[in-house]
Amino acid sequence: MPPLSLTFERAFAPLGAAVAAGRIPGGVLGVIEADGTRQVRHIGKAQTIPTERPMTEDTWFDLASLTKVLFTTPAILALADAGTIDLDAPLTTILPDFRHYKADARERQVTFRQCSGHQTPFPAVEPIYTYGRDPDLLRTFILQREWRAGPAVYSDINFILLGFVLERLNKKWIRELDAGPGFCLVGQSARISRHRRLLLAPPRAGGRSA
Repeated sequence: MPPLSLTFERAFAPLGAAVAAGRIPGGVLGVIEADGTRQVRHIGKAQTIPTERPMTEDTWFDLASLTKVLFTTPAILALADAGTIDLDAPLTTILPDFRHYKADARERQVTFRQCSGHQTPFPAVEPIYTYGRDPDLLRTFILQREWRAGPAVYSDINFILLGFVLERLNKKWIRELDAGPGFCLVGQSARISRHRRLLLAPPRAGGRSA
């Protein structure tokens, strides 16, 4: 295993490049090993508007949508790794009732890979909370709504649908699911690497489940 300093420099390079290119104003990277050895470095600005504020190692960040990358994505990729789902198959292989009143609906062609990478035509913002708080009603609304098409953007709808997939396969509500043996969590680096290759692999021609 390479020393922490070498690992850290390799990990920090993309962050430094992003700041230098102006893609992000700044960032903080921390790496900690199993024995507690750690290294932290900051770069750039924590704020640029309306005034500039330098980044520090103890700058606080507002972290959102963490369940997408820490829970849902590893869970979906673990299912692909196990052969339970085909990333290039449509969601309807697990959610047959998705827009099922219109067999040729474009939503029915959306794949697991497209949802995982936000490469779908779903809207960036949809105030679903305005339709009530009943979970069953909201699930039905999301599955049967004719979603307005647009360019591929970051959309919560993608991961709401992937959450429905996990619920169907586990026969449990998403809140009842835990990080059991089928999930890829911290410490399972080899599995994480394999899952990343699965997601980044180019789609197969006409990819569908058998």
